[in-house]
Amino acid sequence: MTSSNPTIYSLPEELLDRILHFIPHRPTITALCLVSRDLNRIATPHLYTCITLTSASFQFLRPLTLLLWTSSKHRLLVRSFCVKRAYGGNLVPWPTYPGLDELIREMVRKYVKRSEWEAWEKKVRDGGDALVLASLLLRSLENVERMAFDGFELVDPGRGREGVD
Repeated sequence: MTSSNPTIYSLPEELLDRILHFIPHRPTITALCLVSRDLNRIATPHLYTCITLTSASFQFLRPLTLLLWTSSKHRLLVRSFCVKRAYGGNLVPWPTYPGLDELIREMVRKYVKRSEWEAWEKKVRDGGDALVLASLLLRSLENVERMAFDGFELVDPGRGREGVD
């Protein structure tokens, strides 16, 4: 027996997308991504277009970095990256990923001056310096149009400290 009651899936995708645009509560959008493949496809851009790391979420910088480095689908969605009142430290460990060392090496060699490769690779892989990792991540986000940082400076890995005024 089929139901004559309309469901959310009977709405046009454009309307669902617009509705999601007005949901300010990110956990709600995250939950919607888990409901169905269709909602996941429509809602995922709303999670990654504007990434804001706060003091509570900054600890997940490593897993976020791994996702963005390994998924061009997610990386290309990022247009805005903001850090608010997050000062590094207490980062959760890197997720288990078989090619992590090679990936870090690839990213460092792509964006960092040759003379600093070894130091950057060590800091990104093992160091507690979240600024180094954040600098490298931001350099790899090719579609970012807006960055906002509250409380710290980032160094362009390609220019080193001489690029800082």
